[in-house]
Amino acid sequence: MSGLSNGNSTAVLKIARNATYGLGGGVVTLLLRLIISVVIIRSIGSENFGVYVLALATVAVAEILALAGMENTLVKFVSQFRSINDTPRLKGTIIFGIVSVLLLSVISCIGLFCLSQVLAHQIFNKPNLMPVLKILSLALPFLALSKVLSACLQGIKLIKYKVLLQQILSPGFRLICVALALVSGYHLIGVAWAVVMTEIITFICSFCFFFRGFPEMRNKSPIIFEIKKAIAFSLPLLLTGFSNRILAQADILIVGHFMSGTNVGIYGVIKRFAPLIAMPLGAFNSIFAPIISDLFARKMRADLETQFKTVAKWIFMTSLPVFTLLTFFSKEILMAFDPVFVAGSLAMIVLCTGQMANTSTGSVGFMLMMTGRPHLNLLNSGLLCVTNILLNLFLVPKYGIVGGACAGAFSITAIQLLRLCEVWLFLRMHPYRLDFLKPVASCLISVSLLAGIVQLEIPITRFVMLPFLLMLFLLSYTGFLWLLKFSTEDRIILNSLKNRMFSGKMAK
Repeated sequence: MSGLSNGNSTAVLKIARNATYGLGGGVVTLLLRLIISVVIIRSIGSENFGVYVLALATVAVAEILALAGMENTLVKFVSQFRSINDTPRLKGTIIFGIVSVLLLSVISCIGLFCLSQVLAHQIFNKPNLMPVLKILSLALPFLALSKVLSACLQGIKLIKYKVLLQQILSPGFRLICVALALVSGYHLIGVAWAVVMTEIITFICSFCFFFRGFPEMRNKSPIIFEIKKAIAFSLPLLLTGFSNRILAQADILIVGHFMSGTNVGIYGVIKRFAPLIAMPLGAFNSIFAPIISDLFARKMRADLETQFKTVAKWIFMTSLPVFTLLTFFSKEILMAFDPVFVAGSLAMIVLCTGQMANTSTGSVGFMLMMTGRPHLNLLNSGLLCVTNILLNLFLVPKYGIVGGACAGAFSITAIQLLRLCEVWLFLRMHPYRLDFLKPVASCLISVSLLAGIVQLEIPITRFVMLPFLLMLFLLSYTGFLWLLKFSTEDRIILNSLKNRMFSGKMAK
């Protein structure tokens, strides 16, 4: 495209600036989670770390039942009612969402606490998992309420608060609490209590940010509840969210059933790296989701299609180098945790490939959801969930963690291709343009350069050379992108980011 309208230029800038918060927060989250993993592994061993990972995966499944799809429901309706200044319905939607999640999270907490013995002894055959599950179940109400309050902030496009809460403060508090517990000699049980304390602190911070972002909640204006609309929208999202969460945790849970705690630990570390590839997708989606709802409601299809393509291109362009580095240096990265973790190198490459396929299709899932097709998204998620579970049950007993990685990669690739076709069928839109080939060409050239240097057999280990090679690849990738010329939207975004870096001003 040759140019952008003033409205689209402003929207592109808004998406890019807010996505910057998400990307920065995502990097911080990943680093903190990896540091936490290293601290736990070095302190209590890979076997206990595997139990910790398995417990978190179980809680993550219970969390989706506690949320009941309300987080995405609130993003949609809070954005909608705030944009048209409908304060009574805005207040009613928020109150209904918070009360519903509070009740469901307490029920989920009790349920997980009571089932902990069955899960630990009969499902996973790991007795030391039981006390960890009982302790972590207490975190569910605080965890769910924090997510709901953050979703309200996302609905009014205050992405920086959500990023600060979920991606910086929460993992930061967890690192501090875990370190204090381990230094005090409490080992695995101490780590579990550290997670509970983290969620309590995060909830308190979430409430403070929410109180600041929604001054209308303190007004004595009328309240109108749109309960039927909220339930009608959230019910399929509950099932969708449950399917997605099962998808995200099924491999961990099935690996935990068939294999030792050490293998669960290795797989858990690998799964902490794979989301780095999808981080741009999550960062852009967090701000793009309410924009989709807004533009679609106002029937601005041309603007929606333009921004859909722009967002997809930037997601792909920022994910591709991360994917390349994680796969090229998989052994060196895993070696930093423990020499035994190198056995997970192939599984890491497979998982990363699946995540790259996920990001390559852009925001297709949210395009379906935010344009009023949550039931279709539910069907997709259900198919994905069933496929993933069946493949895991078939492949994990035969091929271990590599089988789990293959199941996940195949499932996510297949369902994203299906969503891509559905967006075209129902909206007559797709996320691709010819300039998608520019980052591909830049990456191929940079990888060839990197491989050539490695083949020189310089008398320095690749682990020692890793920082230099990483920097060389990133500079090369960026340089070739520049030589191939940036598009109009790219220049708008880059100039905005450059101005922010030199002025020190934060976008509002």
